[in-house]
Amino acid sequence: MKKHTIILAIAATAVMLAPHAHSQTFSLTGGRGLPHLQTAWTLPKGQFTLHGFGSSYYQTVVVPQPGQAPTSFTFWDVQTALGLHFASGKHVEWAVTQILYQDAHRGDSPRNLPDDLFLGAKLGSFGSNVSPLKFGLSGSVRIPLAEHHNILFEPYSGGGYAVALMAAASYSPDLLLPENAPNFHVNFGYLHHNDLGKLLTGAAIDTVAVLSPAQEFHLGAGLAIPTAQFDFTLELFGRIFTQRPPVTAYAREDFFYLSPGVSYRPKYWAAFNVGFDFRLSQGKDLTRYISGLSRVHADIPNYPAWRVNFGVKINLNQTPPPDGRPLFMSSNGRMVSRQPELEAQLTQEQQKTAGAEEELERIRSERKRMESMLARLRTLLNTNTDSADAPANPPADENGKEQPKDENQQEKQDEAGEKP
Repeated sequence: MKKHTIILAIAATAVMLAPHAHSQTFSLTGGRGLPHLQTAWTLPKGQFTLHGFGSSYYQTVVVPQPGQAPTSFTFWDVQTALGLHFASGKHVEWAVTQILYQDAHRGDSPRNLPDDLFLGAKLGSFGSNVSPLKFGLSGSVRIPLAEHHNILFEPYSGGGYAVALMAAASYSPDLLLPENAPNFHVNFGYLHHNDLGKLLTGAAIDTVAVLSPAQEFHLGAGLAIPTAQFDFTLELFGRIFTQRPPVTAYAREDFFYLSPGVSYRPKYWAAFNVGFDFRLSQGKDLTRYISGLSRVHADIPNYPAWRVNFGVKINLNQTPPPDGRPLFMSSNGRMVSRQPELEAQLTQEQQKTAGAEEELERIRSERKRMESMLARLRTLLNTNTDSADAPANPPADENGKEQPKDENQQEKQDEAGEKP
């Protein structure tokens, strides 16, 4: 009961404090993902995880006033979201994520409450049992529920459905507990916006419609270095448009960000993370402020130069460690060894077992192949035997002597011998 009360309190706090960003990421990652990137691994079968996401950015600008002292304004971009992940099988994971709050910077209605909904599925943890490299593929659908789209500071959304596919590869030298060793991840994805015919400014005088659906590639690489209670991450990610949205879109530019972060696990079922995004790409503005699209300020970029992210992850049905003195301590969805020597021994045994299983499977395949070859040889031999000519000598009797020929056979042979 106490644990459930703490979980509810943490979840409520996460929502109110704007915890892990969607803003510059491929999607609202969860499960066994890094703060911004997907991993190729899936959750253990039957596990539920609850994720709080959020981000925050602000910038203060000075606005001159004719005949008066200049006035300063601070522009904020805050987002919060909540996600649930569930693994229905060893290689299958499902996700549903709702953006709860999003600053929109639009006149009398400056926010979305709620914003869009994301539905996702992931096929992962594929690869040889003795290989440190695993592969995965995930897909997601963005369902437009928000009042406003085409939002300043945020990746492009035109107000229609969007479909994304993401391929991931993950490397870890620890086969038993991959997140217990330094691990490396690569992502490559594609996003298609179903925004054909959409008007983006929200103004009554807008006449610039989307003539071709926007399309973009997402790519990134990340490294995680674990310790007893902290994980340190470094991620590089970005996107490149193959078909840009119209000139009235705020987010028409390509971008790349570098994001260091740290995750802390105070309990075996909970983890908190914080990170900073730093924009590496130039702060170009490719937007044209026409058709009623307002410009907030000349010094405000379409994508922020920096952003802070917070997050929380709760394993809802994580089994507690036994006896309070476990050989492995579970935290942040993974097992952390308290006896490294034993872990190394178990890893070696797992490698031997996996190698033996693969060798046994190879032997079985080879046996099936040999049996198939023998069956074909038997068929060929039987066919050749049936089609062979009868023997020239007459059959022998029971005593092994040749049986005499009948008179007709003898006469035919004599006639054949008399012909020139």
